[in-house]
Formats: sequence, structure tokens, C-alpha cells
Amino acid sequence: MELKWLEDLLEVAELGSFSRAAETRHVTQSALSRRIKSLELWVGSELLDRSHHPISLTPQGEDFIHVAREIVAKSYDAQSRISKTARIADLGVNVACLHTLALVFIPNLVGRLKERIGPFAISIVAETRTVEEYLLGLTNGTSDLFVCYSHPSVKFDIDQEKFPSLTIGEDVMIPYHTHADPKRLLGDTGEDAIPYLKYSSTSFMSYVVRSITNRNAFRDRLQPVYQASLAESLYTAARRGLGLGWIPLSLMGKDAPDPGGLPDEWMSPMSIRIYRSVENNNPVVENIWEVLAEPAAA
Repeated sequence: MELKWLEDLLEVAELGSFSRAAETRHVTQSALSRRIKSLELWVGSELLDRSHHPISLTPQGEDFIHVAREIVAKSYDAQSRISKTARIADLGVNVACLHTLALVFIPNLVGRLKERIGPFAISIVAETRTVEEYLLGLTNGTSDLFVCYSHPSVKFDIDQEKFPSLTIGEDVMIPYHTHADPKRLLGDTGEDAIPYLKYSSTSFMSYVVRSITNRNAFRDRLQPVYQASLAESLYTAARRGLGLGWIPLSLMGKDAPDPGGLPDEWMSPMSIRIYRSVENNNPVVENIWEVLAEPAAA
């Protein structure tokens, strides 16, 4: 049994809808349904009455929901208490971020910050989580800062009053292939298939890439030959010549090609944003925020 199964159940029970719960949990509806079914198999009984709308709890679900709420509440309370004793230093800062940003962008950012505010201890945690999990980390003190990409194709329903944010950088998704010119592959008006390196359908990057491919005629010629959830995996596959994929320019570092010759409609800019909890009074976080809020900091 996994804690997220209980959280899924609580969300469906609250909203009465799998589709709405999937949106707030930032997973696909099919994934949410599978997790609820796994929980029901673990419990040994159906917990939701799916025969009418809105979805409601079965009698067994009504009985179990109280236990689920208690388990979730006690789990996060324990996590909060333990995490506060496990911090790397009183004057340190914990940063949660997407894996792609942890490779190049975050180290460069930390280097610039230390030049401005002096030395400080820092812990970088790059894990794949839901938005709720990232925000919970900011709330309970597991994380001081959360850094992520921002793009119009992915809606983050984040309360700016509780979790203020700043734009601290820009990136761009570009088509890349080591052994072939993207301009030749994508600009060809023929019917030849293009070996395509594809992001997993629920990853953040997949939404960004679909916003590009859906507005271009070459989308019908993209033939998936490799799929992964991490941009790093697709970048390595592209460098091995396995196909063409869309890669964040910042990930390529010194090896990044010049995107100047590519049409704008083949690319998509992304902002890089940083979030904190308004209740966080860590002095290092305050110093970092002050520097990043300066107009020239991004």
C-alpha cells in the first residue's frame, strides 16, 4: 500500500470525479484509476461507487475514509518533525527541483548566488514528484525552495499568496539530432518517417513538445523509436544518433547548437521559476530571494 493511493482516494471522495481528481493530482485519469483499484485490491473491497455521478463512497469506503485521513495526516506530521531534525545545517537551504535543472542550471545558479551572498550550505533533491508533493515540501519544511519549468501548456494551480514565485531564467526546447540536420528532416515536405525520440506522455516535457508538434505538418511523420520520461535520456539517445528529439537548450551546455537558423514554430521558450513558502523565515532563503528578485538576477 502506498500513501499516494490514500491521497488519491481522499481527492476522489472530495471532488466526486476521477477526471477532476486526476487534474488536481497531476496524473492521467487512467493512472489515478489504476491506483484506486490497487488500493481497493489491497483493502479487499470496493471503496467507491462508480455507478452514478458524482462518484460516492461505498459503505466500506465510508468506514475506511476515516482511517485514510488519519494515516495521511500522521504520516506528514511525522515527516515534518523528522525532516526538521535532518536538515544539513541551521544556515543551509534545501532545494527541490526537476532532474533536468539539477544538472546544469542549478549549479550555475548556486555559483552566482555564492558570489553575491557568500558561502552557504545547500542540498539539492532532484526527484519526480507531483506539484502537491513539491508544495507540501515547502509547507512542512522538507524543502526551502522549489525550482521548475513554466510553460503555457502546463497549468500549475498554485496559490501565489502562500507560495510566491520569481522567474529566474529562460530556456528553450529545440529539435536536436547529432547525425542529421533538423532543418532537413523537419523541412522535408515528403512522406518519409522521422525517427522520433518521445517523452513519456505524462511528463512535463511531453506537453511542451506537443505544443510544438501539434502546430506543424511534420507531426504526421514522427515515428517514435525511443521513449523516456527524462530529457537527459532523450539527449543521450539523440547524441547516439537514434533519432530526433526536442531537448532543453540549457541541458546541452557547451555542446549546444545555435538555434538561430531554426524556425520559431519548431521551438518553444520555457521560463524557469522558483517557489518558496511565505512562512519560511530561513535567513539564507531571505538572502537568496532578495538577490533573485533584482531585475538583473535572472
